Amino acid sequence: MGTYLTKGTTFTTGDTVTAGSLNNLVDNATVTAGSIGSTELGANSVTNGKIIATATGSEPVTTGTIRDNAASNDKLAQMAAQTVKVNNTNGAADPSDLPAVGGGSNGTSKILIGTSDSVSALTASQFKLVNSASTPDAYDDATDSTATDLRLHTAAVTDWDTVAAATDVDDNDDRLLIYDASPASLKQIAPKKLIQSMPATTGTTGVVKIATGSELTNPFDSSHYTELALSPKEAINSPLFAKAWANISTSLAYTATGDTSLDSSFNFGAEVTSGTVTSAKKYKIIEYESGDDFTNIGGTNVTGNQFVTTGTTPTTWTNGSRLVLVPEVTSKGVIPLVFSTAMPSTNYIVTGEGNYGDGSSVTQGVRFTTTSVTPTTSGFTLKCYAASSSALTTPMLLRIVIFGT
Repeated sequence: MGTYLTKGTTFTTGDTVTAGSLNNLVDNATVTAGSIGSTELGANSVTNGKIIATATGSEPVTTGTIRDNAASNDKLAQMAAQTVKVNNTNGAADPSDLPAVGGGSNGTSKILIGTSDSVSALTASQFKLVNSASTPDAYDDATDSTATDLRLHTAAVTDWDTVAAATDVDDNDDRLLIYDASPASLKQIAPKKLIQSMPATTGTTGVVKIATGSELTNPFDSSHYTELALSPKEAINSPLFAKAWANISTSLAYTATGDTSLDSSFNFGAEVTSGTVTSAKKYKIIEYESGDDFTNIGGTNVTGNQFVTTGTTPTTWTNGSRLVLVPEVTSKGVIPLVFSTAMPSTNYIVTGEGNYGDGSSVTQGVRFTTTSVTPTTSGFTLKCYAASSSALTTPMLLRIVIFGT
């Protein structure tokens, strides 16, 4: 048993015991400092009236007479479920129990927030408290103080319409948060740095809008934007722009057949990007990608190279290099041509110019037609004739362009 009292009188051997000294033994006794702690107090035995000092100071127990850390949590008055003890006023006051009930469904978590003059338990409508353990599921709402993470709940994106619509997102002071992978952190950026949305002025170039097919067909309609850009797809679908063009040259005499040279082109030749090729045919590398290797079948690994294949399977062709089969004269004056991207319809025309000769020098111009073989959306057959006769003639040079809808 501990020593709780300090005697008012201490006797030694031979001292005379008197009534006064006996009375002083008790009357002058004091409680030993630190001898009474939480274990000596009964549960709920100390009431508020015995703890709170009043102006009169009449209570025998005051702050100064309680040992530091003497009152444990179980000696305090019980609190309501899911509350916190807090002074949530804008001044000195007794503590109160603030409800912080989050509930057990998605997105009803509560977060204590300090405002300018109070503390409040606010509903975090876009968040939920979750467990990290696999059981229950890591994304289940946490129960009984097991929460380890605060996460966005499943409706955080789907109820975006509750956020006010932006009326001006081209200002330098507007900000978006983006994730920067290196270094791994959140960064802020002005929307106009991501998507330029300002119209052109005398001081800035502004931006353009991708045009639709109808806008390209009638670009001067008053309802259309003036800043219209052309996309590759719309170029194919618009009658105002060339669908394909090519410069084709040969070293063939006017009666000969064989390979041509596809000197420059747009949308001519069926593209292949992997697999095999046909042996003994002429191909052009219209875009070489590093890592592919065509040297074993007669090619050189550069964009623009045209070569007759000596085999079917390149050493490496897995990186997306683009090849097209070069047109050839299949019979005197006859050249089948294939589009890379099919035409929207067969409503197209072929126009251009050319010449013919003995393979080294030019004799005269040629005329050509596509009407003898019905054109398709995937290509057509060109028949060339001497300008002054009806005889089929193999050209040395062709410049052709395609228009249509």
